[in-house]
Amino acid sequence: MAGLGFLGWKALVFLLPSDEMRIRKKLSRLESLVSYTPNTAPLVHLAAAGGILEMFTQNAELNIQTDSSTWNIHGRNEIKTSVLSSRQQERGGMQVSITDPVFNFDKAGSISTLATITAKWESNPDPMVRILEFRWVKGERNQWLISAIKTRRDLEWGNKL
Repeated sequence: MAGLGFLGWKALVFLLPSDEMRIRKKLSRLESLVSYTPNTAPLVHLAAAGGILEMFTQNAELNIQTDSSTWNIHGRNEIKTSVLSSRQQERGGMQVSITDPVFNFDKAGSISTLATITAKWESNPDPMVRILEFRWVKGERNQWLISAIKTRRDLEWGNKL
């Protein structure tokens, strides 16, 4: 009898995942779409860019800082252009991992997630590690979409406030 109850609970979790589980799956999908190998075909880049766009709201805002540059991107069109141009510039491939997500459920119905992002380029042996904050809102068909991403330099080690 206990085994049946456990199977029923597992089926319920599978059929009705929590918001946190849904966002974890989205982060995993984003990780796979952003990563690519050397000599990836142009149509694969285009398909990945389309998949990435589906994860964002129409007016999403990205503010991502690295040691050498800052990207302020507004809206899906700019996101698509940025994705495709960065893949054109860095043909050697890039591997991205998104780890350690921490969730904050707002009373207004949105969710923010802090996550550690590690990016490795074939052309640069040193990985880039950043903490990014993702802002999620419910879109059409009750799906969680990213409305904003920003770098949280205030949470990095060694930064003085």
